[in-house]
Amino acid sequence: MAAERKAIFISHATPEDNHFVRWLGAKLTAMGYEVWADVMRLHGGVDWARELEGALRKRAAKMLLVCTPTGLEKQGVRNEIQIGSDLARELNDKAFIIPLRLETPYEAPFLVAQAQYIDFKSGWARGLTELADLLRDIGLPREAPGAMTSWLDSHALGADQLLGKSEPLVSNWLQVQRQPKRIHFCESVVGAPLEPFLNRQNHSFAAVPHRAGVITFAVPDADGNLGAGLPGKDVASVSTRRFLEEGWPDYGIEPYQAKRMYSDLGAQAFDKFCRNRGLKGFAGSGRRLSWWGDIKTAPSGQVRFDWSYRRGSRQVIGQSGKRGVHWHYAMNAQLRASPLWHLRVSPRLVFSENGMDAIEDAKRSHVLRRSFAKGWRNARWRDMLCAYLWWLADRKSELHLPVGAGEVIALAVPPMQFSCPVTVLEGDELPPDDDDPDIPADVWADEMSEEEE
Repeated sequence: MAAERKAIFISHATPEDNHFVRWLGAKLTAMGYEVWADVMRLHGGVDWARELEGALRKRAAKMLLVCTPTGLEKQGVRNEIQIGSDLARELNDKAFIIPLRLETPYEAPFLVAQAQYIDFKSGWARGLTELADLLRDIGLPREAPGAMTSWLDSHALGADQLLGKSEPLVSNWLQVQRQPKRIHFCESVVGAPLEPFLNRQNHSFAAVPHRAGVITFAVPDADGNLGAGLPGKDVASVSTRRFLEEGWPDYGIEPYQAKRMYSDLGAQAFDKFCRNRGLKGFAGSGRRLSWWGDIKTAPSGQVRFDWSYRRGSRQVIGQSGKRGVHWHYAMNAQLRASPLWHLRVSPRLVFSENGMDAIEDAKRSHVLRRSFAKGWRNARWRDMLCAYLWWLADRKSELHLPVGAGEVIALAVPPMQFSCPVTVLEGDELPPDDDDPDIPADVWADEMSEEEE
């Protein structure tokens, strides 16, 4: 090994793996090693790409390759793998490239397919211990004075800051204003097949199968049906409050089960409501449906919302010419009984190429979301949440989810708002502007940091 080769070079995808690399680089630097990685870009006016390549070609004793399915497809990472492979032959060091497995599964590039990886997936601390043992065994020189300060400065990049200024916080909780006073246990009538009755999809309103019947807020209609061709009978009922606090011992339902059923009923009611509004459901990794409007359903321009004390405007769908996709604001919901009765909504972005059909490729959707949504808590996203709810609620102060004939779960909109005594700045976010203007959709949609280009 040439005397000047004493550095560790970390190859990884940006920005996906920055957090891990900052952590690992700080740990290795604290151990006394000289470490190079592109998250060290702390000063302007430097051709950092050239500096990095020079460090890899002339100073690196080992190259650590962060392995994730997305990262290994980045062209920059593949270029560094090629350089590292050439150096391995030049230095006659078959173990010059050390893969670090951060996620699974991933397909190792051909040039490092035979290299033995160090496992960080089961625990970063465990992986660091194994890596430290390996570096010690090969006798890599230590003591890089002054380097730790640079790594700590780099690690602080993107950290949240606090300002001594109060900040209103818009939550994602819609408080329950009213709901049915009683919940029912209904069974199929004698002689009717049981299987269709236990299928929640056959019911007109939300229903949770339990034993030989269903838990529901609904009761049979005048014809004795709980759905089309679904005869049933109301066997028993209990107050909703008591159900949530005590369960229903007569039917073997513990309090925790009652709360799960309550949440299930609310999610079904929200799904049915959105489906009836003509929205489309997109199934995420947890199979929960997030509801979005296509270019024929959702308003194409700014949605202006005004609840007196909270007003503004945002788009809920748009198009990015740079990426060649349409973006659609989407939402799923869970009804919760604690710490108070509320519907917790969760936003996400759905993408389409034609404005009508969601992109099903999970990997591509993930990359698109990372480039669009950098921080869900900033003013843009809070206003988008309000604009979407204003549209769903038909410009009213309540959103009504039907759960029975003449029965609804009435939710207050906009979401609950809290006050925080300090303002949190996320990373490089500028302080909030009380007169924050709307950003046109074409400008916002094409915003991209240099790291993402």
